[in-house]
Amino acid sequence: MGDGIKAVMTDVVDTGMGAIPKARNNPVVRIYLRLRSMLLTVMACIGVISIVLFIGAAAFGLRPMVVISGSMEPEITVGSLILSIETPATSLKLGDVITVSPSGSQRLVTHRIIEAGDCAGERCAFILKGDANIARDPHQVLIESAPRMWIALSGVGYAIVWMRTLPGLITLAVVIVALIMLLIVVPKDTKKPINS
Repeated sequence: MGDGIKAVMTDVVDTGMGAIPKARNNPVVRIYLRLRSMLLTVMACIGVISIVLFIGAAAFGLRPMVVISGSMEPEITVGSLILSIETPATSLKLGDVITVSPSGSQRLVTHRIIEAGDCAGERCAFILKGDANIARDPHQVLIESAPRMWIALSGVGYAIVWMRTLPGLITLAVVIVALIMLLIVVPKDTKKPINS
C-alpha cells in the first residue's frame, strides 16, 4: 500500500446482535462462542419447559408438585416433580396415583389407589397405599376430585425447590446477567496487518 499506510484486515461475521470476530484460532473468541452457545441453549430449554408447564396448567389443569418423601419409591423418587391433572372421583380407578390431604391433616400425600369404596353422588371413598409402604394408609379418603399423576420427572423437583431459596434466586439472577452480558459484550479480536 502507498505512503507507508498499512491496511488492516478484520474478518467478522454479523450475527444480528453485533459483529463477532471470526478468528476461530483466538482462544478468547472460542471460549466466548462456546459459553454463549451453552448458556443460550440452557436458557432456551428452561424457557420451553416453563412455557409448556404454563400452557399445560392453564389449558389442561396440570398441577406441578414436588415429592418430599420416599413412600412411592422406586417409581416416584424423592425430589421428583410430578404433574397431575385434576380428575373427578368417579373417573379414578384402581392403580391410579393421586394426591390428597388426609382427614385432619394439612400435608399432602401422593399414594396409589388400592381399593375403591362406594360413591355417593360425586363423592367416592378410596383406600390408598404408598408403593414403598408395608401397610396401607390408616384411613380411607372421601373425595369429589383429586389430582391424578400424569407424569413424574425424577430429580427436577430438587431444582425447583432450590430455585425458591435465596442461593437459588441469586444464581438465577447471575445467570440472567451473564446471558445479557454475553449477548451485548463482544470480545475484541486483535487486528492483523496485511503484509505489503
